[in-house]
Formats: sequence, structure tokens, C-alpha cells
Amino acid sequence: MLAQSVPTIFWYQPQTTDVNTGPQAHEQALVTAGFTVRVFSRVAELYQSAIEALALFNTNQSVIFLISGGSNESLAALARLRSQYTQLPIVVALPEFNESQILQALYCGADQYCLQNTSTDLWAAVFSSLLRRSKSAHEKHMAVRPSTPTDATQAASSWKLQDEGWLLACPEGQQISLTTTERQLLQILFAQPDKRASHQQLLDAISNGDESDEMAVSLNRLGVVISRLKRKAQRENMIIPIRSVYKWGYMFGATAQKM
Repeated sequence: MLAQSVPTIFWYQPQTTDVNTGPQAHEQALVTAGFTVRVFSRVAELYQSAIEALALFNTNQSVIFLISGGSNESLAALARLRSQYTQLPIVVALPEFNESQILQALYCGADQYCLQNTSTDLWAAVFSSLLRRSKSAHEKHMAVRPSTPTDATQAASSWKLQDEGWLLACPEGQQISLTTTERQLLQILFAQPDKRASHQQLLDAISNGDESDEMAVSLNRLGVVISRLKRKAQRENMIIPIRSVYKWGYMFGATAQKM
């Protein structure tokens, strides 16, 4: 465990979390193990705490987010935290081993997962390992970051839709032109607060495109559009960070700016 500060766990337990899964059973044990635990049940409180957590992180304090459950509510909160606070470590707590839920959580941005039916000793070991890696990454980040980040610096590190959305530009400067379908798909992803959209949202968005081939009417078609977009970008040495959210939709896993 890190010695320079008492690690703080910001624990989001949605009101929909089943109390029988036992999140409360771990709280006191984690405090005894040397963690400060702060619990939130409302998502607004979680997002407000993220601002505080980032401030602590930037002063070399040890912080970690823990999100209970594999519900859509929990996954949406997880994805939004990851898209807005890429530096902060996030763990998801699940009631039992469920491969589908674990995959969804990892694709949404979780760094690690814990199960409610495992020991607090194992939880503490997972958190300490994650914080150790986070500390190393933080030290490297502090060594190279400018002393006064500007809006221009932040904008330069973002993906952008340019030329009224017909060009996709990556932070390194490469660009690719987009078809109507690709433009509509990316506009939907970029417009979401967490850069995450369901299959249906994306299918609805691209169904009115004007390309010559038949538009998407199935999940398979949606996958083809995204695969084609990624291959086109790879030819320009661009890796588009569109990730599948298992059995739900897709997310854009990097900072992106609207037009």
C-alpha cells in the first residue's frame, strides 16, 4: 500500500444495487485495512466526487473509484468516468463471476474487477496493485506535463470532426475523409456525454444515409461499417478507439470534440 497518503476509495453503490450482494460487508474491513471509504448512491454525487478525486490525484494523493454492479446504470457511470478522467483508476464490484458483465465493464473502461464473495484481503491486494501502477504512471505524467495546461493543449490531444463532420482528425494530425454513414455514426458517438451509444441509437442514426449500398438493418451491418472505418484509418496510420460494449453498443474510448 502506498505510504505517502491514506488511499481514498470513492465507492458508487447505485440505489438499484441489490443489498443482498453485500457491498456494506466490505466497507468496515477496507477501513480497517487502511483505506478511507466514501460511499455514494446517487450518480450526481459520483460525478461531483470525481472532480475532487482528480484534484487529489494531481497532488499525488492515492485515489481509486469502485463501482458496484453490472447494470446499465453502473456501466454508464463507469464509461463516463473513464472518458472524462482517463488517469483515475477504476474497479468494478460484481456480486458473482459473470463473464458477460466482466467483459462489459472492462470494455467500458474498468481497470480491474472484484467479486463480492471474495475476501477483503483480496480486494485490498487488488486495490494496492492498481494504485501502485497508477502512482508510477502519475509520476511519469507529472514529469512531462506542461506547468500550465491550456485549452489549446487539451484540444490538441483530442479527436475531432472537421469540415462540417466530413473529416476525422486524430491528435497526431492525420485525417481521413468520411462517408455519410461513417459521419453519422461518429457524430452520434461524439455527441454522447460518455461517448457511448447503444446498437439501436447507432442503427437509427445511420439508417437514413445516402450511400449507394443498402443501409444498416442489422447488428452485423453495423459491425461491417465500423470495421471498414477502422481499416481505412489504419491505412493512414490511425487507430480509431471505437470499442464494443458487449451485447449493448459501442463507445469511443478517447477524448473527442464536437464540431
